Amino acid sequence: MVGSERYAVRDEYRTPVDVLLLVLREGRLLLTRRAGDIYGSGWWALPSGRLEPDEDVVTAAVRELDEELGLRVEEDDVVFVGVTHALPPDSGARIGFGFLVARWAGEPTIREPELCSELQWSAPDELPERTLPYTREIVRLHVQGEHFSRPGWPPSTPPRPAG
Repeated sequence: MVGSERYAVRDEYRTPVDVLLLVLREGRLLLTRRAGDIYGSGWWALPSGRLEPDEDVVTAAVRELDEELGLRVEEDDVVFVGVTHALPPDSGARIGFGFLVARWAGEPTIREPELCSELQWSAPDELPERTLPYTREIVRLHVQGEHFSRPGWPPSTPPRPAG
C-alpha cells in the first residue's frame, strides 16, 4: 500500500487502551477492590481491563466481565459512556473507554482472587475514599453526561489567528 509506512504505529506512540465497566444495578455501581502485585492494590475500581491485540473495545468489555466476574453480557447491552485520555502523575498516559452495562446473566463473583479481593455496590456519588482516579473520572463522565476528558494533561494553547 502506497504511503502506509507513514501511518505505521511505532512503539513510541503506543498507549495502553483500557475498558472500564459501569455495571449498574438499582442505581449502584459494582466496584472491585484491587489486590496483589498490581497498580492500585487495595483501592476500589470499576471492573476493567486492557485490550488484547486485534480486539475491539466492546469485545474486550464482554470478555473482561466474564473473566473477572463471571457475568455474561451481550454486545448490544454494552453502552458507550465516554473516553478519558488520562496522564496520571505516577504512570504513563492511558486511554480508557467507559461502558455502561445494565443487563447481564449471572451473579458477580470474584474469579481472579489474585487481582480482586472484594466486591461492593456503591452509589455513583458515594464512591469509597480510596477509589482510583481513573475510575472516578469515568463515573464523573457518566453522571455529568459528558463523553470526553483528558485529566492530567496541561492545557492546550489555542492556535494563533492566521496573518
